[in-house]
Amino acid sequence: MRSACAAGFVLMIAMPLQAAEVRLGVGVFMLQGVDLQLSVRPEQSRWQYSLRALRYTEEWETASGTSLSETTITKVGPQLNYLFSPEARGSWYLGVSLLKWTQRESSPRTGTSGRDETTAPFFGGGYSGRLGTRMFYSFGLLLSPAELSTQTADSAEQSTGADVQLQLGLAF
Repeated sequence: MRSACAAGFVLMIAMPLQAAEVRLGVGVFMLQGVDLQLSVRPEQSRWQYSLRALRYTEEWETASGTSLSETTITKVGPQLNYLFSPEARGSWYLGVSLLKWTQRESSPRTGTSGRDETTAPFFGGGYSGRLGTRMFYSFGLLLSPAELSTQTADSAEQSTGADVQLQLGLAF
């Protein structure tokens, strides 16, 4: 997470000093962990520069409630969106991101664990709009050809590259 914060700081410093819209979004995965996105869009630009940090844990159980495994997913990296109608109250966008994606699976029953990671491109799009003057919403889906695979003594998990983005946030 430290590297993500450093990258976000560098992103903000590297932006030309001009009027810009800054957004801080909180995503649906906050219910299970961390889902944050910090974005900057220079005034009258169609380009939005973002830093995304996502980490959540899923617990897998048998029908009787016995815990089989816990899978923790982490995705961190920059994202670039092209807005079709940047000055409107809402706009469809195309997006690309480069995420460091890590998956850890552990078995509470046996104590075994598995880990896999990659840095992969994600491509997709979505829609973002305003709620009043200082709030926004955004939903999108970015897909990657990458896959991760982990295994413990009790289970195996294979994940395809999907980054679901459902966010509410503040715009400054």
